[in-house]
Amino acid sequence: MITVDTSQLEKALKAIDFKGADLLNIEGSGAAVLSNGMKMRVRKDTAATANSVQSHIVEKTDNRVIDEVGPETTYAPWLEYGTGEKAEKGDGRKGGWSYKDTDGNWHFTRGMKAQPFVRPTAQQDFDKVIRAIGTTFGQLLVQRWPK
Repeated sequence: MITVDTSQLEKALKAIDFKGADLLNIEGSGAAVLSNGMKMRVRKDTAATANSVQSHIVEKTDNRVIDEVGPETTYAPWLEYGTGEKAEKGDGRKGGWSYKDTDGNWHFTRGMKAQPFVRPTAQQDFDKVIRAIGTTFGQLLVQRWPK
């Protein structure tokens, strides 16, 4: 049997004393990966939704940061989940509807298929987010390690 004494490691980690700003730095690296992934994957007819992807801190304490990352256009959920009869899970309006475009022309539609970009980013970029957070944490750890 091998016994490993981790008391010095525990002592060093306590001495590092990460502050709220450090946590924002660590969290921010992960949020940037998510933001970039969403901007890359979203449909870009006008780029408004891609440009609206933001990160907002919703909770910050000395030992916890919660960040919401996502698009802020009002129609982003329609891109993500679809509309009308073509919406995911059949949750949209039935029977179709007419609308006037910006040029004044009328169109009839039964909806739009989902074009997800938030959920695929969260799923496909999960490892990148963890690596970004880990890298930033590691850099701060090296900088602050007691000499």
